[in-house]
Amino acid sequence: MKYVISIFLLVVLFTASIVAQQDKPRDDRTTIVIQQDQPEKQNYYSIRAGVWFPKDWEKGFKFNDVSINEAEGDIDQSQALGLDFHYRRNLGRPMYVDLAVSGWYSSYTYKLRSTSVANAEDILNADSWVVIVPVTLGLSVAPLPDNPFQPYAMLGGGAYFGLTGRSLKISERNELNDDDSHIRFGWYFGLGLDVFLSPEFGISAAAKYQNLEFEEELFTGQKDFTGVQAQLGIVLKM
Repeated sequence: MKYVISIFLLVVLFTASIVAQQDKPRDDRTTIVIQQDQPEKQNYYSIRAGVWFPKDWEKGFKFNDVSINEAEGDIDQSQALGLDFHYRRNLGRPMYVDLAVSGWYSSYTYKLRSTSVANAEDILNADSWVVIVPVTLGLSVAPLPDNPFQPYAMLGGGAYFGLTGRSLKISERNELNDDDSHIRFGWYFGLGLDVFLSPEFGISAAAKYQNLEFEEELFTGQKDFTGVQAQLGIVLKM
């Protein structure tokens, strides 16, 4: 009888354990982890310094519509130097829209050696300067997939502002100062190369052929600024 009671108690405990397991709430939820890829950074910001080689360079001096050639004076003209700020926004690879603003400075000094030039009013020297500010919009094409080396071709145009001034020393006691401003439409085409040293920072180089000619000569004696710009700087990808 003792063995029967023991077996009965074991059966009851086993049955109770099964019932308890069935009554326990079950968590059938499944955890799903969704990993979203970060959007690829495709917009470029570059700052480059450069030199400009315009077509009109070291021309003879003109005053009151009288031209004085180079043989009658000394010319000291500085190379046109500038800074270029360039933004390239992705339209869908390989096309980008480009916005660029830059400033270029050059100076010009003329010292007259001969005082026998007719109607020259015995000019002793002339100091003049010019600042060209292009504001352009364009398109560029980057044919390679995203990698540390990004070459591209570009084409665009816009408004070119010319600010110029001069100081004329006509005699030991007489000096004339004046300035002027001009605006002209111009266009460009060129090549660029961005070399990234990290995912977001790199070195940027560019060469642009600028087509620009003002209606009148600026005080530096320049009218046709058509020529090549060579630029080097840094680029950020954001």
